[in-house]
Amino acid sequence: MEKAFIVSKESELFKDIEKYKKLRNKQRKFINKFFEENGIEANQYRVSGDGFCNVPFEKYEETITLCIIPTDKDKEKFSKVLNKPDERYLQAFRKTSKIAKDFRKQIVDEHIVINLYQPRMSDYFESIGFYGCGFTLFEHKNIMYLRVNSEFLKEDDIPKGLTEIRLSEFYKVREELEKSKGDK
Repeated sequence: MEKAFIVSKESELFKDIEKYKKLRNKQRKFINKFFEENGIEANQYRVSGDGFCNVPFEKYEETITLCIIPTDKDKEKFSKVLNKPDERYLQAFRKTSKIAKDFRKQIVDEHIVINLYQPRMSDYFESIGFYGCGFTLFEHKNIMYLRVNSEFLKEDDIPKGLTEIRLSEFYKVREELEKSKGDK
């Protein structure tokens, strides 16, 4: 079943999405600053560590890893401290390198969340539960729209703070949004 909704600002889903966005933006600002301070040109990276999701690490951990897809200049500058590329061409800074140690210390000191995970839509719908679902989520004119598609979604499953709308209305707004992006 496929259903569309307007997500109110008072809903748990909206609050969780906003929290995720704040954490993601804080992480991006930190990464940009760290890259600039250390002369890293890469614009693709991955940060990971053994710990909880959406919570900053409380202590310095050896498991905190910074991986980049290095530019040619990065390869030249950091060749001695980068590990071999993985299947996605990401190269981790060696854990014993100064840059990796500085990164781990700063990310903990500044309370930056390492393991970021977007809210799972199926957590907000009782009928979906542990089953997966497809979804589309976007904001347009200060209104958040959600489309959920799952064979387990029931007709009467409408989470608190969500208002069901016709699918045609959802697609009309999405089309309007895409058109406005194309005009820029």
